[in-house]
Amino acid sequence: MKKIYSMLFSLAFVCCSFAQTICNSAGNLMIFSNYDGGALTINVDVNIPNLKIGVCSYEFVQINITGLFANNVTAVTYAGYNSNNNHCSLGVTFTSISGTSGSSIDTILISPPVTLTNPNGYSSVICGLSCSTTTDQGGCNTVDQIEAYFLNAFSGSTLYAHKVQYDCWTNAQTISNGGTCCPLTTGITSIESRETTVYPNPVSEKLFVESPEIIKNIHAVDCLGRVVDLNFSSGTIDISALSKGLYFLNVTTEDNKIIKKKFVKQ
Repeated sequence: MKKIYSMLFSLAFVCCSFAQTICNSAGNLMIFSNYDGGALTINVDVNIPNLKIGVCSYEFVQINITGLFANNVTAVTYAGYNSNNNHCSLGVTFTSISGTSGSSIDTILISPPVTLTNPNGYSSVICGLSCSTTTDQGGCNTVDQIEAYFLNAFSGSTLYAHKVQYDCWTNAQTISNGGTCCPLTTGITSIESRETTVYPNPVSEKLFVESPEIIKNIHAVDCLGRVVDLNFSSGTIDISALSKGLYFLNVTTEDNKIIKKKFVKQ
């Protein structure tokens, strides 16, 4: 999985290495999104009343709320894939939240559906890795999708900042430092997607296909160029027998149009 994102890492580094950005100094929603998860210590050093915090990652995260104004935090929600790939060597098996007053504040959601469609991002909230809303995010979400999700989850809130990076969360993240991008104010805000989508990705057993087209047949091609026939029924493909690795999916429609997608068998 790390190999697939190696090219996107360069994009993420370029996009996220600029000066810190505060989207709205009067906002009350801070978002942290990445791919690798990790130990995310959030230092609440700014007096923001009714502060909401959203966290999104592909791998699990240890979220710890600290700082002078930690008691201002009224909700912390994790929405992501929560994979146990464990690139950050946390030694845990699930996302956790600490430093708040308890279960009435903390929420952990696994791959909830997006509230904003973007053809460059995934159909469920699973991870973020760059500030781009107009380039393919390689299976992760575009940041406008992540922001739209949390703004919807925390109804009535306003985005303060959004910190996006690829690698593990390590050093403490300070609220006053802001984030890296504000695409809802500068980029795509609404896209009606009618593209064929496949999910989840990566996948271990069942791959689902959603398409506005009538599908005639589907086959996969592995990295060596070998064609693999697939059993496709009612929008579902059983890929449990496939070897692990990257595959290219060729979807042939009723009018003989070929739609190409890619997925990772894990």
